[in-house]
Amino acid sequence: MTFYVLGNGFDLHYGLPTRYCDFKKYLIINGYREIVERVDDLFWRFGHYCPKDIKEWSTFEDMLMVFNDLDPDELYEEAFDNAETDDDRAGYWDSPSWNVNFYNEYIKVLKGEFDNWIREMNTEIIPDRYFNPVPGDAVLTFNYTTTVEDNFDTRGIQITHIHGTKNQEIVLGHNDVPNPNLYNVIEDEDSDYRDTTTRNAINDVLAQASQNYYKDSVRILQRNSRIFSQISRFNKVVIMGLSCGLQDEMYVEEIIRYASTIDFYYYDDDAKENFDDILDNYNVTVNYYKW
Repeated sequence: MTFYVLGNGFDLHYGLPTRYCDFKKYLIINGYREIVERVDDLFWRFGHYCPKDIKEWSTFEDMLMVFNDLDPDELYEEAFDNAETDDDRAGYWDSPSWNVNFYNEYIKVLKGEFDNWIREMNTEIIPDRYFNPVPGDAVLTFNYTTTVEDNFDTRGIQITHIHGTKNQEIVLGHNDVPNPNLYNVIEDEDSDYRDTTTRNAINDVLAQASQNYYKDSVRILQRNSRIFSQISRFNKVVIMGLSCGLQDEMYVEEIIRYASTIDFYYYDDDAKENFDDILDNYNVTVNYYKW
């Protein structure tokens, strides 16, 4: 019996357009070019990530950590720079608090449209010799797509989408515990209305941003502990296309802890290097295959 572990490189191997750049194309086609530009700007300003250089899905998840590190003072200055100077003359669309709240809109759109992208994706592939599960095998997939279910006979095969899939709750993000840098807003008779409403809006944005993309992998592992503990019953583990990045590390450690033999199929050399770094602390037989 084989315990399969699938990452985004699995879908890429079979020609599915599941890179971050493919998601951005979907957003632009559906009228969200401004959202793409604003989010990419955030990734660059706060995380020093150049989106066009992203090669792995795990890097996109790393990038989402910038929502944990948004600078309230920078948001405050930006809100007032783009606002009417006098609220008596300003309309709703000119107020600094609205300028801040727009961040919430594109943070929500990013996640909502990701769900739509997954639901609408054509997952039809041409199977090959590399993946051929049989009854008694198990599949642990980090992918949101239903590539396995849509193209293979899955009767007698246990399939777990560790981060959800279409028609389920999708968990997208990073493992950094939310710790937004919130303003202490004091509202009294001496308060400036524009100042307090803007600071409250910024606090709301920071809280929403840090929570929306928090993955809480510790809790996910605890909830799925039975699945990982049964790995020792299988003849071997076959890892296919998992980048083993920062957000995957604790899952990979748990897999290695129970495995005796691992066949590691990697899509690019970075994934192999990441896996080797994690493997250093464990004694397990590994066979490497580049595909």
